[in-house]
Amino acid sequence: MLSVSIVICTDGRAASLQNTLRSLQQLNYLEFEVCVVHGPTVDGTKELLASWPDPIKIAANPEQNLAKSRNLGIALAAGEIVAFLDDDSIPEPEWLDQIVAAYTDESVGGAGGFVHDHTGVDYQYRFGTTDRLGRADLSWTRPAPELNFPYSFSFPHLLGANSSFRRAALMSVRGFDEEYEYYLDETDLGCRLVDDAWRIVQIEGAHVHHKFLPSALRNEARVLRSWYSVFKNKIYYSLMNGRGHQSPAVALKDAFGFIDDFRAGMERAIADGLLEGSDRERFEQEAARAWEDGLKRGMSETRRLLPPAVVKATPPSFCRFLPAQPRKPRLAFCLLTQEYPPRYVGGVGRYIHQLARGIAELGHQVHVLTRGEGRDRVDLEDGVWVHRIVPKPDSGTPPMAGPDPIPEGIWQYSSTMLAEVTRIAERRKIAGVYAPIWDCEGVAILRDGRFPLVVGLQTMLRSWIDSHPHRLEDRAYVASFINPMLRLETELLQQAPALHALSEAIENELERAYSVRLKDRSTVIPLGLDDFAALPAEPPKSAAGIDMRVLFVGRLEERKGIDVLLQIAPELLARYPNVQLEIVGNDQIAGADGRTYRAAFEARAVPDGVRRRVVFHGEVSEARLRGFYRVCDIFVAPSRFESFGLILVEAMMFGKPVIGCRAGGMTEVAAEGVTGLLAEPGDASSLEACLTRLIDDADLRTRMGAAGRRRYETNFTTRRMAEAVVDLMLSVRSPASHRDNLAVAGARA
Repeated sequence: MLSVSIVICTDGRAASLQNTLRSLQQLNYLEFEVCVVHGPTVDGTKELLASWPDPIKIAANPEQNLAKSRNLGIALAAGEIVAFLDDDSIPEPEWLDQIVAAYTDESVGGAGGFVHDHTGVDYQYRFGTTDRLGRADLSWTRPAPELNFPYSFSFPHLLGANSSFRRAALMSVRGFDEEYEYYLDETDLGCRLVDDAWRIVQIEGAHVHHKFLPSALRNEARVLRSWYSVFKNKIYYSLMNGRGHQSPAVALKDAFGFIDDFRAGMERAIADGLLEGSDRERFEQEAARAWEDGLKRGMSETRRLLPPAVVKATPPSFCRFLPAQPRKPRLAFCLLTQEYPPRYVGGVGRYIHQLARGIAELGHQVHVLTRGEGRDRVDLEDGVWVHRIVPKPDSGTPPMAGPDPIPEGIWQYSSTMLAEVTRIAERRKIAGVYAPIWDCEGVAILRDGRFPLVVGLQTMLRSWIDSHPHRLEDRAYVASFINPMLRLETELLQQAPALHALSEAIENELERAYSVRLKDRSTVIPLGLDDFAALPAEPPKSAAGIDMRVLFVGRLEERKGIDVLLQIAPELLARYPNVQLEIVGNDQIAGADGRTYRAAFEARAVPDGVRRRVVFHGEVSEARLRGFYRVCDIFVAPSRFESFGLILVEAMMFGKPVIGCRAGGMTEVAAEGVTGLLAEPGDASSLEACLTRLIDDADLRTRMGAAGRRRYETNFTTRRMAEAVVDLMLSVRSPASHRDNLAVAGARA
């Protein structure tokens, strides 16, 4: 294996540098070290590098000069290949494998691949050439190997955010020319490598995501606001590399046109409010200075290259970024969910978020596909590739046969996600796809049949109808949505190759409700959560006379039992004037009478002293939610049914006694009499008795809270859930294979 030194030059971007370093932990290729050269800006970068768990070679550049930083990185590098990434670049896991593969031919001096723009979907660069005047031609749709010969006027171009070079080639041309503090530095290097008879390879792949963040040179709108280096380097480059191809007069005429184009762009930016009117004078001052310095230095024929002593010096010892011992094979998984942080999420979005991070922490590549807004985006977030994709009327997916029509919005979303899974699979093998059954997100995956599919079993439409019976009065809605969706859910239950039941209760409930046998294909895996009890929290303000808080978290709808809680609240709070009821969650859902439960409660004749102690907070941020958990004394979830009861796990994580109901998965999450109490679902007197008992007994609250914390640590961690779900996904064949087996079994019967 060729050894690789990855050099990252950074200045003033500690947060994005951290994400880039995290992305390197996901690389499939192991034989690499990391060299970071930081600039003079003080922003916590040095502290980040000092605390990083993997070994990193570090150098400091007192100047904001990219070429000099890259030369400092070369001096640190011990790898046979030196690869460069920007501090706002994220390589895909296969990037380095594909880079190294380009160097099998000893004549290859440089190689680079595709670069996505800040969206992670569109491209900033794929193929292109540059000429001796520094003019790029990005119209190419293929590599240009035929231009790899010394003194070619045009030659293959590599973008600096995704470029690599053989160390021997770098030393043969003495590295980067430090005249290029920014702009054309890698272009000049490529020109000199080609002239030195090295070949430049343009890889169709080796993807890097370039977030193109603001800097000292460009603002938040990605508008250039400092022009001197760009103009000076254009003039210098043309004069230094154009000799023998065109006269200085031609080079300077081209530079005049180049600067005029930027001048026009500057005027448009001022007109659009992206630059200030005062920038016009500064532009002209910088252009004049660039002409003076560019001409003088370009005509001098003197370069600022690596000193001969550095070229001849033995580099520091190779310092592997990751441990040398072999790791388990890194597999790629896709998880579907319509909700994903940082947006407010419900139970499904919350556990998929935790599952995705847990699988990534096991060393696998995780792609979460979720609903986007405005335009498609792909980003690496906490080690997870998050694809925010806007559902499209025509996803490009061919029509698929099915027994019943599918509601248009459901099919648009599902088929769009299938198209994205297919796009992901073009770059790597997909080991498994996970989709929740709610809204039948995985139906297109199932009908397509190419990818191994696991369907997560949560509360389904039939249970939702039970708590919203008034919706059955709308016959058009029943015919156009409810009936087709019930048939679609049944199709998924019958034909999905594997099912993940969050609890035995949901498995039994669905077998009964849908008359489908699940136990031969269903695996019960309890959900897990990261321990976020110690994360920063924003607790609610304290209120005078209040020393006990009862917390409810969830959507304010009948299935969550909010009606029962609000029914008993006035009398309970009247008896306990020191108690406050905190209600967190979406409180804008209409009930059977068309009013929200919040509006209905606020319309009741309730004494003011009680009313102000029932506090509706609506949906809140994660930090505020943690604050509510941290300060509450009792957590209550009077749901009529929960497929699992993740909110109980959250409360137990914080060491709080819980009150649930003897329904669904809540009986499997809470240990009755040990970590909390269980009321009868929909029974006001039973719920009131549970609350009264815990309010009256401080010792019981303490014991149950401590027991709940222990139960969380033993049974409901993210790692435990992630390991079990990965094992389940790896046991699954494709839906098409499963259907073939069903057909054979049916024929034999």
